Amino acid sequence: MQDRLWDRDKDYDTLVRWWTDWEFGKVPKECLPPDGIMIEVDGRPLCAGGLYIGQGTKFGFMEWIVTDKQADARKIHLALNMCIDRIMQLAKQKGLTLVYTATKEQALHKRYTKYHNMVLTESNVKTFLRDLDGSYSKDLTWISDDEQIDSRNK
Repeated sequence: MQDRLWDRDKDYDTLVRWWTDWEFGKVPKECLPPDGIMIEVDGRPLCAGGLYIGQGTKFGFMEWIVTDKQADARKIHLALNMCIDRIMQLAKQKGLTLVYTATKEQALHKRYTKYHNMVLTESNVKTFLRDLDGSYSKDLTWISDDEQIDSRNK
């Protein structure tokens, strides 16, 4: 397995395919962080994740962890471990001292605490978004859970 920095332009189609396979929605390319990691085996991408960096801070936000749904589960396990570890290394290289993340995925909850020394800090969180210019409000599936998507469709 090899890791590399992701390229939002070159890797975007792969990410969209994975998000579609997982029925996640399509994160707009311009909303992805410039910093991210892609894990590959023999040149075939297996998983990826991004790291937002708070300008002028030592705080980062790990987001958009996604895998190739068609790949072997054992390889995905190893690739996810490598991806998350590499994101943490990238954060250290960038001078960060805290990396925060949020997910509803139970498998990631377990992974973060078991393999990556992350501490659960909140259990009952609601997230909010304001679309300042109205350009994203038509499709927020990429950042909404099923309950919120259903409530907007009523």
